[in-house]
Amino acid sequence: MLGFVLFFACYGQFESGLSAYGVEAAGISTSTLGTALAANTLMIVVAQFAVLRFVERARRTRVIALVGLIWAVAWVAAGYAGLGHGSQEMATAAFVSTYALFGLGEAMLSPTVAPLVADLAPEGLAGQYNSAFALVKQLALAVGPAVGGPLGASLHAPYIVTFVLFSLGITYLALRLGRQLTAVQDQPWSVRASRVVSRGGAAAETVGAEA
Repeated sequence: MLGFVLFFACYGQFESGLSAYGVEAAGISTSTLGTALAANTLMIVVAQFAVLRFVERARRTRVIALVGLIWAVAWVAAGYAGLGHGSQEMATAAFVSTYALFGLGEAMLSPTVAPLVADLAPEGLAGQYNSAFALVKQLALAVGPAVGGPLGASLHAPYIVTFVLFSLGITYLALRLGRQLTAVQDQPWSVRASRVVSRGGAAAETVGAEA
């Protein structure tokens, strides 16, 4: 469920609902759409290095929950771009910011979701779990444009409200999942660090005893 909502609320909207909304509601030109996509790509490239250490050490479900909040802000920015009463320049800036915020969320998810799926799989079933996750992803990418395209092109306010709620749903589902996971599944870095400390302490005790 969480995987479907993740890809439905973001990836499934890039080239369909969100772009249609930008053109119809915000008056965004096709060249500005290209700029927005470039901002998305640039954010992914830059943020990968900036957030990697944070993502590695944080709880995976907390990272996903934070992404949900970031994407909710992105959809609010998109709402301002199309439904606000500011200038065209402000609408354009808000729309480009929407794509940049989506890129930040993507950069945080990239090192988080796939390892989590692998760690959730019982021994010997990682391949099946990854295949099932890929199927859910493709289903969301197929359903997303089918639902988002008509909404984004004609029902502007309901479109924004719908995906703000979906983004907040990501946060809720991630936090609920976090209560069901073990420390190894949700925060493997802390478990590895504690093992290193324990081994270091044991080695020091051994050296002291030999001395």
